[in-house]
Amino acid sequence: MTCNILFLHQNFPGQYKLLSRELGSRDGFKAVALGQKSPFGVNFGPVSYEGYQSGPDHSSDLFPPLTFFSEQVRRGDMVRGRLQDLKRRGFTPDVCFAHPGWGEALFVKEVFPETKLISYLEYYYRSQGSDLDFDREFQSPSVDMQYVSLRNLPTLQAAALSDALVSPTRWQAGSFPPPLSERINVIHEGIDTDVAKPGPARPLAVSRGTIQPGQTLITYSVRSLEPYRGFHSFMRALPHLQALLPEAHVAIVGKEPTSYGRNPSQGRTWKQVMVEEIESQVDWERVHFLGTLPYDGLINLFRLSTVHVYLTYPFILSWSLLDAMASGCAIVGSSTGPVVEVIQDGYNGVLADFFDAQALAERIASVASDRDLRQQLSENARQTVLERYDFKTVCWPAYERLMNEALAL
Repeated sequence: MTCNILFLHQNFPGQYKLLSRELGSRDGFKAVALGQKSPFGVNFGPVSYEGYQSGPDHSSDLFPPLTFFSEQVRRGDMVRGRLQDLKRRGFTPDVCFAHPGWGEALFVKEVFPETKLISYLEYYYRSQGSDLDFDREFQSPSVDMQYVSLRNLPTLQAAALSDALVSPTRWQAGSFPPPLSERINVIHEGIDTDVAKPGPARPLAVSRGTIQPGQTLITYSVRSLEPYRGFHSFMRALPHLQALLPEAHVAIVGKEPTSYGRNPSQGRTWKQVMVEEIESQVDWERVHFLGTLPYDGLINLFRLSTVHVYLTYPFILSWSLLDAMASGCAIVGSSTGPVVEVIQDGYNGVLADFFDAQALAERIASVASDRDLRQQLSENARQTVLERYDFKTVCWPAYERLMNEALAL
């Protein structure tokens, strides 16, 4: 008998990359995924992917705080149509894994009332003691802070109807109100440690030459170069860092368009803003902006890295930190909520104040200059990922148990 699995995620595979591949390739399972239609061809191997088309936006005349909620409901309605189509074609999921944050899961139970719904609760938005008021320099506009809780509505509705709830870290689970957080199973989406692992590194071609294995290289990698991931703090540390490590190269990975938080004024990017701020204080011959890298290129960068820097607001933990740790990087991270759950200062990484650029530079230089410390941090960082975040041995068994428990309800 076949067990039908449905994945709902706007940007599939997202957090379901390894889980969907595992379930789709197992005998006795049929996996279907539904996400926003891409203009590019997509191939997800053993998972049958179907895209929905984003329709016209009629929310411009709404009371502004309702605009985002209107988009979530509209998206949920478009997904409902695709779910009904799947049902007409004879596909009824036994289990649905859904990220409800964009509204896709709003009507799952209306179309498939018997389906077991396992919702991924990524983050609970609130105006105080959160990412929105953490950084006074770039604090969100007051109207965003007043109405940000509306963003939680589809997630709360999905949680009320779900058979099981998942968050990837204890810190993210703890962002939800206690009656809800107490129901959440903490299961990370997992790291493929057979891919993200230490190994020989290839030289890195940059615009002004080539960085060879063994050269001092400070790495910083994020999805977008923006304050949410401490880009401004890292850039402000560069003058101090170069004074301490004049021979070091710095490699910065990330796209310029913003992913989280507000954009700078006058149509500029945060890269432009920060380069302008420190322009005369830095030797740019040794600073390399690499844009975005394919995954294998990122793993190679981690293998080349002398010290890898990860900074973040109190917000969602990035996969890149765990990939870097699994690859054996010596980490300097910010002493913020999601990071201190993973990094024990002096054991598997070193922590620094998010806002203190000089102290950050000193921490980086100290680690870069101590080979024995780097070796210790590297070994312990990988061991942490193997023990707590490895997909095959930790995360998949936990998901399998959760799925079986939901099916037994």
